[in-house]
Amino acid sequence: MIENIKILHLTPDEKFTDAAYKNFESVAPLCNTFLTPFYNRKLRYIKKTPVKFINPISFKNPFFIKSLEKYDLIVLHSLNWFNREVVAHSSANLKFVWIGMGFDYYDIIYEDNESLYQEKTKEIVKNLTNKKNTTKYLAKTIAKSTFGKNLEKKTIIEKIKFFSPVLENEYDMVASKFSFNFPSYIDWNYGSTAEIIDGKSKHCNLNGNNILIGNSAAPTNNHLEVFEFLRTQSLRGKKIICPLSYGNPEYASILKNKGRSYFGNHFLSIDKFMPYENYINLISSCSNVIMNHHRQQGVGNIVAMLYMGAKVFLNEKNPLYTFYKEEGVIIFTIEELHNNPSLLDLNLSEEDIEKNRQILKLKFNGRMILHKTENLIKKVISS
Repeated sequence: MIENIKILHLTPDEKFTDAAYKNFESVAPLCNTFLTPFYNRKLRYIKKTPVKFINPISFKNPFFIKSLEKYDLIVLHSLNWFNREVVAHSSANLKFVWIGMGFDYYDIIYEDNESLYQEKTKEIVKNLTNKKNTTKYLAKTIAKSTFGKNLEKKTIIEKIKFFSPVLENEYDMVASKFSFNFPSYIDWNYGSTAEIIDGKSKHCNLNGNNILIGNSAAPTNNHLEVFEFLRTQSLRGKKIICPLSYGNPEYASILKNKGRSYFGNHFLSIDKFMPYENYINLISSCSNVIMNHHRQQGVGNIVAMLYMGAKVFLNEKNPLYTFYKEEGVIIFTIEELHNNPSLLDLNLSEEDIEKNRQILKLKFNGRMILHKTENLIKKVISS
């Protein structure tokens, strides 16, 4: 147990924050402060973390910037706009740790976002109006217009001491884009699936033969290409379950219309954010998972479904596919599914399910997450 230190967490209203709070408090109790920039003081995804709200332009306040010096380390949960501004306005002597979420560094790896979309999805994206009229968006717009152009990530990353991407093999993908000394690698993840891995969840086994498609209402899921393939197949009563509570509402609406048109009552969209246990209970009815991302995305869903015994189909361009194959996980490509659609009717053997579980236990069990958390704190403080 670590004591007598001060750790600051700068976090958006994200569903992973509660896992971070649990892990850091388990290792360093009463040492953590979580701040989130407020727009309307309403949290949608954070449920258990005692966050403190701060002004979204507090980085312009010299007293706030000065106050950061009292912390032994500062954890940036994503390199979003606010966190970039904080780093840019802060002393280079502060110990910043960047916990990457994927969305915050894939624009560095892929300078052209269109490379993440397949053809039918590109057409949808071109026609999205992207009307962002939320209070949160307006606050960002006002701040940016008042205090200048949004900072380029590359201009401030050199002030960050450590970087933890979602996958280790993504570290080199990001670092290769920089000529200066890139932040050192540190191994950490949120461990949002630890309760399933450790057997603490009620839902550790599959109970149906439905199909889970994607993880959010983001176009990078390339849903429509999957829909077009499945509509040509005999689904034998299988339901299509599509999580759409998280992401672009306009894109979600388009997908729901397409899904209902193609699959009728067999299409089920998840439109509202659900408690984790309820969500796992619902998707445990899926023995097949199709994730058509070109980039790493939906790791929590994939780990949970693999552990419960589902067949998971990934796009072979996805770094996750390479990662899991190298770890020895039994996993499939979407191309394999196209070549052999009968895979949707075949279950993994008990031996394959157990093999996947043992691999996942080694990587994502709760004790390992706490070990990584303790190592992160000690390594950063001693640097």
